[in-house]
This record gives sequence, structure tokens and C-alpha cells, in this order.
Amino acid sequence: MSPYITVGGRQWLNPAAFSIPAPGEFGNVKRGDIRGPKFKQVDLLVSKRVPTGGRAGLELRLEVFNLFNFTNYANPSGRLNNALGTAANQIQPGQAFTQAAAGSTFGLLTSTVGTTVGLGTNRQVQLAARLSF
Repeated sequence: MSPYITVGGRQWLNPAAFSIPAPGEFGNVKRGDIRGPKFKQVDLLVSKRVPTGGRAGLELRLEVFNLFNFTNYANPSGRLNNALGTAANQIQPGQAFTQAAAGSTFGLLTSTVGTTVGLGTNRQVQLAARLSF
């Protein structure tokens, strides 16, 4: 069973793809097997030098970060609760996790990447004029 949920929404990891290994055994997921959501971003820079005569120069710049306004999500929580027990929402070794047993935030895309200019933020536009002499 695939650990990913690819049909829209904010759920990224499928809790039913995971289970608690039997006592004394290790799980079969290797380090680095689970990947986060894709990161897509296209930036644009347009620059024009305007001669002003003499030694001075003027440069006009337009910078657009995340030109197509892609939503870039941060990695979801990958922590599974210890669900062993006999209560209704708890599971036994070998049984697949349910969303209730996995925890309320397991596999959910809850935030976006970056809060600074340029890295994964929503579209941002900067205009600049530079006078050099």
C-alpha cells in the first residue's frame, strides 16, 4: 500500500499504510523512503540600465518571486502515536493505523514553506531604482 495520498486535500501521508511491528521486530521503512510534497517556484528578474550622461547611471529592476504563485507546503508531521492497548481507537501489532490512532496531525499539510522573501512564499514583487555615480 502506498504511504502517500495523491487525491487533493491536505492529507499527505496515509496512516493505513503503517502498522506497529510485532514485539522484537523492526519495521521495514528505510530512512529516506518517505518524501515530502514537491517544491515548485519560478522567479523572474527584469533589469534595464538607463544612461543618464556622464559618469552616473540608473538601473531599474523588477523582481518577482514565485511568479506562478505555487503553494509550497512544509513537510507534514510524521510522528505516529504509540497506539498499543485495548481502547476503541488503539491498535495491536500488525494492524494498520487509523486516523484516530495515528493522531490528529499525522500526515496533514498544515503550513507552507518559508516566511521570508523568495523561498516558497506567496508571489512577491519588488521594484527598485539604483543610481550609481
